[in-house]
Amino acid sequence: MRIPRNYASAMLSGKNRTGGSYSLLQSALSRTGRGRRLNRSAQILSGLQRKNNIFSNTVQGTAADKQKLYYNMKYHAQQVCEYGNKLADQSKTSLFAKAKESGSNAEIVANIKGLVGQYNSMLGNLRESGTRTDNNYLSQLNSITGMNSSELASCGVIRKTDGTLVIDEEKLAATDVATLEKVWGGKSGFAGRAALWADSVETTAERSMDAQASSSYSKLFNNYGSSGNYFNFFG
Repeated sequence: MRIPRNYASAMLSGKNRTGGSYSLLQSALSRTGRGRRLNRSAQILSGLQRKNNIFSNTVQGTAADKQKLYYNMKYHAQQVCEYGNKLADQSKTSLFAKAKESGSNAEIVANIKGLVGQYNSMLGNLRESGTRTDNNYLSQLNSITGMNSSELASCGVIRKTDGTLVIDEEKLAATDVATLEKVWGGKSGFAGRAALWADSVETTAERSMDAQASSSYSKLFNNYGSSGNYFNFFG
Protein backbone atom coordinates (compact mmCIF):
# COMPACT_ATOMS: atom_id res chain seq x y z
CA MET A 1 0.00 0.00 0.00
CA ARG A 2 1.42 3.41 -0.99
CA ILE A 3 1.12 6.36 1.38
CA PRO A 4 -0.54 9.30 -0.47
CA ARG A 5 1.56 12.40 -1.03
CA ASN A 6 -0.97 14.58 0.77
CA TYR A 7 -0.54 12.44 3.94
CA ALA A 8 3.18 13.10 4.02
CA SER A 9 2.68 16.77 3.18
CA ALA A 10 0.11 17.27 5.90
CA MET A 11 2.20 15.62 8.60
CA LEU A 12 5.69 16.51 7.61
CA SER A 13 5.85 19.62 5.41
CA GLY A 14 5.20 23.32 5.65
CA LYS A 15 6.70 26.74 5.00
CA ASN A 16 8.33 28.97 7.54
CA ARG A 17 8.16 32.73 7.56
CA THR A 18 11.18 33.07 5.32
CA GLY A 19 9.84 30.64 2.76
CA GLY A 20 12.01 27.67 3.82
CA SER A 21 10.72 24.18 4.37
CA TYR A 22 10.26 22.68 7.78
CA SER A 23 8.50 19.74 9.42
CA LEU A 24 5.37 20.56 11.39
CA LEU A 25 5.99 17.54 13.61
CA GLN A 26 9.58 18.62 14.20
CA SER A 27 8.43 22.12 15.17
CA ALA A 28 5.81 20.82 17.60
CA LEU A 29 7.97 18.13 19.14
CA SER A 30 11.22 20.06 19.57
CA ARG A 31 10.00 21.76 22.75
CA THR A 32 10.60 18.84 25.13
CA GLY A 33 13.37 16.35 25.81
CA ARG A 34 11.32 13.40 24.65
CA GLY A 35 9.99 15.58 21.85
CA ARG A 36 13.52 16.09 20.59
CA ARG A 37 14.02 12.32 20.53
CA LEU A 38 10.75 11.89 18.67
CA ASN A 39 11.77 14.76 16.39
CA ARG A 40 14.67 12.66 15.07
CA SER A 41 12.19 9.96 14.08
CA ALA A 42 10.11 12.56 12.27
CA GLN A 43 13.21 13.57 10.34
CA ILE A 44 13.71 9.96 9.26
CA LEU A 45 10.10 9.63 8.16
CA SER A 46 10.31 12.98 6.39
CA GLY A 47 13.48 11.96 4.60
CA LEU A 48 11.75 8.92 3.22
CA GLN A 49 9.00 11.07 1.69
CA ARG A 50 11.19 13.61 -0.17
CA LYS A 51 10.16 15.44 -3.30
CA ASN A 52 12.83 13.65 -5.35
CA ASN A 53 10.82 10.39 -5.21
CA ILE A 54 13.48 8.82 -3.04
CA PHE A 55 11.61 5.51 -2.94
CA SER A 56 11.52 3.38 -6.06
CA ASN A 57 8.12 1.93 -6.95
CA THR A 58 9.08 -1.49 -5.60
CA VAL A 59 10.44 -0.23 -2.27
CA GLN A 60 8.14 2.70 -1.49
CA GLY A 61 5.01 1.05 -0.13
CA THR A 62 6.55 -1.53 2.19
CA ALA A 63 9.28 0.73 3.58
CA ALA A 64 6.97 3.69 4.15
CA ASP A 65 4.36 1.51 5.84
CA LYS A 66 6.96 0.08 8.23
CA GLN A 67 8.33 3.51 9.03
CA LYS A 68 4.83 4.78 9.76
CA LEU A 69 4.19 1.77 12.02
CA TYR A 70 7.40 2.29 14.00
CA TYR A 71 6.83 6.02 14.22
CA ASN A 72 3.33 5.47 15.65
CA MET A 73 4.66 2.81 18.02
CA LYS A 74 7.32 5.19 19.30
CA TYR A 75 4.83 8.02 19.71
CA HIS A 76 2.27 5.96 21.64
CA ALA A 77 4.97 4.41 23.84
CA GLN A 78 6.32 7.87 24.61
CA GLN A 79 2.85 9.01 25.62
CA VAL A 80 2.41 5.97 27.89
CA CYS A 81 5.71 6.92 29.55
CA GLU A 82 4.59 10.48 30.15
CA TYR A 83 1.17 9.58 31.56
CA GLY A 84 2.62 6.68 33.54
CA ASN A 85 5.38 8.71 35.12
CA LYS A 86 2.94 11.46 36.13
CA LEU A 87 0.74 8.90 37.85
CA ALA A 88 3.73 7.16 39.45
CA ASP A 89 5.09 10.41 40.87
CA GLN A 90 5.02 10.45 44.68
CA SER A 91 6.37 13.93 45.30
CA LYS A 92 4.61 16.70 47.19
CA THR A 93 3.35 18.08 43.88
CA SER A 94 2.08 14.74 42.54
CA LEU A 95 -1.38 14.24 41.08
CA PHE A 96 -2.43 12.41 44.22
CA ALA A 97 -1.07 15.06 46.57
CA LYS A 98 -3.00 17.72 44.66
CA ALA A 99 -6.15 15.59 44.70
CA LYS A 100 -5.98 15.11 48.47
CA GLU A 101 -5.61 18.84 48.92
CA SER A 102 -8.38 19.82 46.49
CA GLY A 103 -10.74 16.93 47.13
CA SER A 104 -11.07 16.29 43.39
CA ASN A 105 -9.80 13.27 41.49
CA ALA A 106 -10.49 14.83 38.07
CA GLU A 107 -6.84 15.27 37.06
CA ILE A 108 -6.00 11.71 38.09
CA VAL A 109 -8.94 10.37 36.09
CA ALA A 110 -7.91 12.40 33.03
CA ASN A 111 -4.39 10.98 33.15
CA ILE A 112 -5.66 7.42 33.57
CA LYS A 113 -7.89 7.87 30.52
CA GLY A 114 -4.97 9.26 28.57
CA LEU A 115 -2.70 6.39 29.57
CA VAL A 116 -5.29 3.74 28.71
CA GLY A 117 -5.92 5.19 25.26
CA GLN A 118 -2.21 5.37 24.41
CA TYR A 119 -1.56 1.97 25.97
CA ASN A 120 -4.18 0.33 23.75
CA SER A 121 -2.73 2.01 20.66
CA MET A 122 0.77 0.85 21.61
CA LEU A 123 -0.47 -2.74 21.97
CA GLY A 124 -2.03 -2.50 18.51
CA ASN A 125 1.28 -1.34 17.04
CA LEU A 126 3.21 -4.15 18.76
CA ARG A 127 0.72 -6.70 17.51
CA GLU A 128 0.93 -5.35 13.96
CA SER A 129 4.73 -5.42 14.03
CA GLY A 130 4.83 -9.08 15.01
CA THR A 131 8.60 -9.24 15.54
CA ARG A 132 10.01 -11.52 18.22
CA THR A 133 11.04 -8.55 20.35
CA ASP A 134 7.67 -6.82 20.03
CA ASN A 135 5.82 -10.06 20.77
CA ASN A 136 7.90 -10.34 23.95
CA TYR A 137 6.82 -6.82 24.93
CA LEU A 138 3.21 -7.84 24.31
CA SER A 139 3.64 -10.88 26.53
CA GLN A 140 5.18 -8.85 29.36
CA LEU A 141 2.52 -6.13 29.19
CA ASN A 142 -0.29 -8.69 29.07
CA SER A 143 1.24 -10.35 32.11
CA ILE A 144 1.20 -7.06 34.01
CA THR A 145 -2.45 -6.34 33.21
CA GLY A 146 -3.35 -9.97 33.98
CA MET A 147 -1.76 -9.84 37.43
CA ASN A 148 -3.40 -6.48 38.16
CA SER A 149 -6.80 -7.14 36.56
CA SER A 150 -8.69 -7.22 39.89
CA GLU A 151 -7.10 -3.99 41.12
CA LEU A 152 -7.72 -2.27 37.80
CA ALA A 153 -11.34 -3.43 37.80
CA SER A 154 -11.83 -1.90 41.24
CA CYS A 155 -11.17 1.47 39.56
CA GLY A 156 -13.44 0.79 36.59
CA VAL A 157 -10.68 -0.28 34.18
CA ILE A 158 -11.47 -3.68 32.68
CA ARG A 159 -8.94 -5.92 30.97
CA LYS A 160 -10.22 -7.60 27.79
CA THR A 161 -9.05 -11.01 26.60
CA ASP A 162 -6.72 -9.41 24.01
CA GLY A 163 -4.95 -7.42 26.74
CA THR A 164 -6.46 -4.04 25.89
CA LEU A 165 -8.23 -1.99 28.56
CA VAL A 166 -11.75 -0.59 28.64
CA ILE A 167 -12.88 2.16 31.01
CA ASP A 168 -16.14 2.29 32.92
CA GLU A 169 -16.11 6.08 33.17
CA GLU A 170 -18.73 6.37 35.92
CA LYS A 171 -16.97 3.85 38.14
CA LEU A 172 -13.56 5.41 37.52
CA ALA A 173 -14.85 8.90 38.34
CA ALA A 174 -16.46 7.61 41.53
CA THR A 175 -13.29 5.89 42.81
CA ASP A 176 -11.74 7.55 45.85
CA VAL A 177 -8.24 9.00 45.72
CA ALA A 178 -6.79 6.45 48.16
CA THR A 179 -7.84 3.53 45.94
CA LEU A 180 -6.60 5.26 42.79
CA GLU A 181 -3.24 5.89 44.42
CA LYS A 182 -2.97 2.29 45.61
CA VAL A 183 -3.57 0.91 42.11
CA TRP A 184 -1.92 3.55 39.91
CA GLY A 185 0.57 5.39 42.11
CA GLY A 186 4.24 4.70 42.73
CA LYS A 187 6.82 2.91 40.61
CA SER A 188 5.39 -0.48 41.58
CA GLY A 189 1.84 0.51 40.59
CA PHE A 190 0.39 -0.35 37.21
CA ALA A 191 1.19 3.04 35.68
CA GLY A 192 4.84 2.95 36.75
CA ARG A 193 5.38 -0.58 35.48
CA ALA A 194 3.63 0.17 32.19
CA ALA A 195 5.83 3.26 31.75
CA LEU A 196 8.97 1.20 32.36
CA TRP A 197 8.10 -1.25 29.58
CA ALA A 198 6.86 1.52 27.30
CA ASP A 199 10.26 3.19 27.56
CA SER A 200 11.84 -0.01 26.17
CA VAL A 201 9.23 -0.16 23.42
CA GLU A 202 10.02 3.45 22.48
CA THR A 203 13.75 2.75 22.26
CA THR A 204 13.23 -0.38 20.17
CA ALA A 205 10.87 1.42 17.80
CA GLU A 206 13.45 4.16 17.23
CA ARG A 207 16.13 1.58 16.47
CA SER A 208 13.78 -0.20 14.09
CA MET A 209 13.17 3.09 12.27
CA ASP A 210 16.91 3.64 11.92
CA ALA A 211 17.47 0.10 10.68
CA GLN A 212 14.58 0.33 8.22
CA ALA A 213 15.80 3.67 6.89
CA SER A 214 19.33 2.32 6.46
CA SER A 215 18.03 -0.74 4.63
CA SER A 216 15.83 1.37 2.35
CA TYR A 217 18.62 3.76 1.44
CA SER A 218 20.97 0.85 0.78
CA LYS A 219 18.49 -0.70 -1.63
CA LEU A 220 17.97 2.62 -3.35
CA PHE A 221 21.69 3.20 -3.85
CA ASN A 222 22.00 -0.28 -5.29
CA ASN A 223 19.07 0.32 -7.62
CA TYR A 224 20.31 3.71 -8.72
CA GLY A 225 23.87 2.48 -9.01
CA SER A 226 22.87 -0.35 -11.31
CA SER A 227 21.14 2.20 -13.54
CA GLY A 228 24.03 4.66 -13.49
CA ASN A 229 21.96 7.30 -11.69
CA TYR A 230 23.94 8.13 -8.54
CA PHE A 231 23.99 11.84 -9.38
CA ASN A 232 20.30 11.99 -10.29
CA PHE A 233 19.49 10.32 -6.96
CA PHE A 234 20.34 13.49 -5.12
CA GLY A 235 18.54 15.78 -7.57
